Amino acid sequence: MDAQVLTLVQEITDQLLRQSLSLRYDICTCPECKDSMLKLAINGLLGLNLPLADTTPEKVKETYARDINRLVIHAIDRVSDRPPHPVHEDKKKEFKRLMQRIYAERGLDLRNYHTELLKRRIALRLQKNDVPSYAEYIKFLGRKPQEYDKLFETLCINVSEFLRDPPVWVTIQYLFENLIRIKQQTGDPRIHVWSAGCACGEEPYSIALMLKEALRSVQASLSVQITATDIDKACLLAAKKAVYAKDSVKNIDTKLLARYFELTEGKFAVKEELKRMVNVDYVDLTSGNFPKDTDLIVCRNVFIYFNRDLQRQLLVKFHSSLKVGGYLIMGKSESLWIEPGFFENIDSNARIFRKLSTHER
Repeated sequence: MDAQVLTLVQEITDQLLRQSLSLRYDICTCPECKDSMLKLAINGLLGLNLPLADTTPEKVKETYARDINRLVIHAIDRVSDRPPHPVHEDKKKEFKRLMQRIYAERGLDLRNYHTELLKRRIALRLQKNDVPSYAEYIKFLGRKPQEYDKLFETLCINVSEFLRDPPVWVTIQYLFENLIRIKQQTGDPRIHVWSAGCACGEEPYSIALMLKEALRSVQASLSVQITATDIDKACLLAAKKAVYAKDSVKNIDTKLLARYFELTEGKFAVKEELKRMVNVDYVDLTSGNFPKDTDLIVCRNVFIYFNRDLQRQLLVKFHSSLKVGGYLIMGKSESLWIEPGFFENIDSNARIFRKLSTHER
């Protein structure tokens, strides 16, 4: 590798290293550690003795990017495990102390959340507030308790829309129609649905809309209760207000939009006939009490925040919350552990499961 290429590789490696360390508050990123990481990564590249004919920065990035990334990650891990200086702060201990402070001050137990995801989300708040460490962030929270709300908004990024992932809602529509038939046959006058992790309300009001239409099509008169829960208080307030931007309702048919929404100052407000069906409440899935006797639980793209042990615990609690034959709908992107004999997988694509009775196990 000639001098010109080496210089380019060093510059690119330094750039990638700085990017990788920009949100790493869980390790030491002092100048001495950074220098050791950079040298280790570059020495690794030199050891590969990779040929390169074209020495433009674009060609260097194209040819060396994968090797540089791999070696930068290796260098970060190696140096953070064995820093070239005495360790003055136990980052793991301080992170644990931060988790304990959040629980003590706000009652949110994050111990069973995915640690790496938590670190990335919390790092965004440290960076935003120009706070250098977990220890300093604990002090910052003490000085500015309003930061807790901003932190929780970041931890629980809520990106949703009405009838999100339309093909799944086609399946849910058939499920609702079947559920209504069963209710009519058994004489049960009530349908109870729980939207667990409801964000700003798009999902529970989508459920209300779909159920309202399903009941309307067969002229059925059933009592519908939709429990919508989340831990983000700002989202819960938005769900209670139930006013949405045009982009949020883009999947709703024009006729249904006119039937169930009022256009107010360029935004769409959910009409009272749907709002009355939805009860918005705070529930922490990691420690709160779950609704009982539910016919359907919708918990889409929430489990990605939790580790495997907590996922197992929640699935057992969901099972207890559901009536026999009740349905559980999960997120399409989630890989789940399902207790054998507890649920029957009735639609793999839509991630819909049915609670089995004792004799079906």
